[in-house]
Amino acid sequence: MEYIFDINNRAFKAIKDKKKRVEIRATKLGENHFDYGVIKPSDIIFFVNDNNEKIKCIVEEVNWYETIEKLLMLEGTRYTLSSTDDYLEGIQSINSLNGYKEAIKKNGVYAIHIKYIDIKTNPDE
Repeated sequence: MEYIFDINNRAFKAIKDKKKRVEIRATKLGENHFDYGVIKPSDIIFFVNDNNEKIKCIVEEVNWYETIEKLLMLEGTRYTLSSTDDYLEGIQSINSLNGYKEAIKKNGVYAIHIKYIDIKTNPDE
């Protein structure tokens, strides 16, 4: 399967620079929110940033965790966070994302291991 997800410019650059290899995603509460539990190895994810650039990545592995603390403890911070390498700052940063704290409490959180393949400037390609 192929998926298209929005991503902020900082995380986009970190993937492009091959510094971020794990994307953290939580299925938000309510209707019409994507269920990240359907993503499987070999799926393709296109990340689109605020400048409409698109990165193509292949999913290598998907791990589910009950809490963000467990995810960061087992996955580490080096390739999962784009804003900091600090464990506590990382927890605060992820919990500050709109709807993530509540979503993780109910649905857990996914560590999606990705491999950067290609970049496009036109997301319709």
